Order: sequence, then C-alpha cells, then structure tokens
Amino acid sequence: MRKIKKYTAFFLMMIIGLSFIYPFVQLRAEDNNIYISNAKDLIDLSKKCTLDSWSYNKQIILEGDIDLTGTSFKPIPIFSGTFDGGGYTIRGLDLKENGSHQGLFRYVQEGAIIQNLNVEGSVTPGGSKTYIGSMIGRNKGLVKNCTFTGVINGAKYIGGLVGVNEPSGKLIDCKVSGIVYGEHQIGGIAGENMGTILRCTNNASVNTQAINQDINVEKIVHEGISTMKEANDLTSDISDIGGIVGVNMGIVQNCINSGIIGYEHIGYNVGGIAGRQSGYITECHNEGSVYGRKEVGGIVGQMEPYTVLTFSQSKLDELSKELDVLQNMVHKATANSHDGSDLISSQLTTIQNHVDTARNHTQS
Repeated sequence: MRKIKKYTAFFLMMIIGLSFIYPFVQLRAEDNNIYISNAKDLIDLSKKCTLDSWSYNKQIILEGDIDLTGTSFKPIPIFSGTFDGGGYTIRGLDLKENGSHQGLFRYVQEGAIIQNLNVEGSVTPGGSKTYIGSMIGRNKGLVKNCTFTGVINGAKYIGGLVGVNEPSGKLIDCKVSGIVYGEHQIGGIAGENMGTILRCTNNASVNTQAINQDINVEKIVHEGISTMKEANDLTSDISDIGGIVGVNMGIVQNCINSGIIGYEHIGYNVGGIAGRQSGYITECHNEGSVYGRKEVGGIVGQMEPYTVLTFSQSKLDELSKELDVLQNMVHKATANSHDGSDLISSQLTTIQNHVDTARNHTQS
C-alpha cells in the first residue's frame, strides 16, 4: 500500500510539472503553425524571437485584428519564418523607445516571408533612430501585400515600410499612407534599397515640413543669396529623399508615388521615385509634387554614375516634340553667339551636341 502511494505521488508530481511546460510545448507543436489572436500572443511571440533559430521554418498565422494600444509591445527582435497576416490589421503600434532598427520587426532574415498584413500606428523613436520602418528596420526577406498607415519619424535610413532593403530583400505589392519624416535616406517605401521593390505605391507625404526648426524659409526667400549662404549649413544636411526610396542601388519597377515629396528650398537629392539613384528604375510613375533646394527631379533627384531612362511610345513622342523645340532654340543661340566671345560659343556648341544626341536617341 505504501508503494502505491509513492507511485501515485510520483505521477502527480509529473503531471504538475508537465502542466508548467505544456504551453511552451503547445506553441512549438501543431506542424510548426503558431496562431496569434490577441495582443498578449503577439507580445509573447516577440519575447521568444530573440534568436533567428526559434522562428526558422515556423508559420505565424494571424486569426483576427489586434489592437496594441496601451500594451507593452516591443519590436520582434529577429524573424526567420513566415508571418501571414491573413489580411487582418495590427493597429495601435506605438514605438517610442531610443535606439535603431525599429519597426514591427527589427530584423527579417533571408528566406523569411511577411505577407498579407496591415499595420496602423507610429514609429517615432529617440536616440540614434536609424534604420526605421513601420514593418522592418532591416529586411533580407520577402514582404508581400502589406500596408502601413501612420507616422514614421527618424534620422537616417527611414522608410514608410522598411529602413533598409538588403540585396536579398523583396518588397512586392505594398502600400504606405500617412507621414514619413527624416534627415538622410528617406523614402515612402524604403530608406535605402539594394534589393527589389516591385509594384509598390506610396501615398504618404515625405519630409513635407522643415526638419530643422532654426531654418526660416521666408527669410531665405526674401533676403536672397547672402542669407541662403548662411543657411547652407542647415539645409545641406538634409538629403536623399524619394517617394519610393531615398537611395536606390537595386531594382525599382512598376511603382507609383502620389504623395508630396520634400519641402521648398530645403534638402538636396529629392525625387518623386528616388532621391539618389545608381541602380535600375523602370516603368515607375510619379503623380505628386516634388520640392527641394537642389538636385530635384520628378522621377530621380540625382543620377549616378549614369542612368538610362526608358519611355512608353506616347511619352517618347512628347519628349521628341519638346526636344525639337529645344534643338531649334539652341541652334539659333549658337548661331547668334558667333558674334560674341569664343567661350560662350564653345559652351553653346557643347550644349547643342548634347541636345542633338538626345534627339537622335528618341528617334532610334
């Protein structure tokens, strides 16, 4: 009888012990599928993703909308699996702590997938505030069919969706609305792109306020060159601002910007699609106004080291007509300059050669 009691006590202890670890076992089971249905589940997920190995080969499935308002949620540190939002919305995201690599996810690894997810809220950290995005600080994976609505505010590598999109990173069919604000490498979709951005749309306003409150734009405009020179140190620090991407070294294709980009007389390398471009941009459209101080363009602010622009036939016909007009004007100016200095004549001849080359390319 005494032995039976001992065995009974032993099995009771085993059952009690298993009850403590069962929730953990349950989270890791069920064919590697983990279901998230409330804010607590998402907070618990964030706490477990301190190593990329934990989420590897796991599929996180959102079962409904989640409101993070008033919670202690912190960014998911590192993610290597699949996060399927199912078209649901995570709202109330509010990240304000100091630091870099901020967003719903801090790092997303190569091979990871974030898809079918909508996020609403704000990411406005203090401190270094670099590599800031609504979804991801630094992305090496695939982000597909995701949207963000809200406010992003940081310093460097600031994107409405991701801070930096690495060479293996892909952003496909994503959309951003709201306000994106920064100092260097700021884009409606990504701050800097080395990977692929495909069929993404930006409706957000990007840097439409004077970042440095010491800058008096009215004074710069009315008092002229001397005041502009004094303000140069303040404005030259704000750079690389684009409707889709601040700096592009990768591929941007079939993207649309309809947001207002930049602020009058402030910032350089400002473009409707890319602020600074050394990669490949094709079939992109800008429908928003673009403002800046210098190196400002409807598609690209600064192109380096060189860029090939391709146009549809209708746009090519329009460009050809405009180049005809420009070509005639330059030819007349060159002819008239023969009575002027040799320097002016030489410079106009150089311009004429460039225009003639451009005109010939539109006919080839």
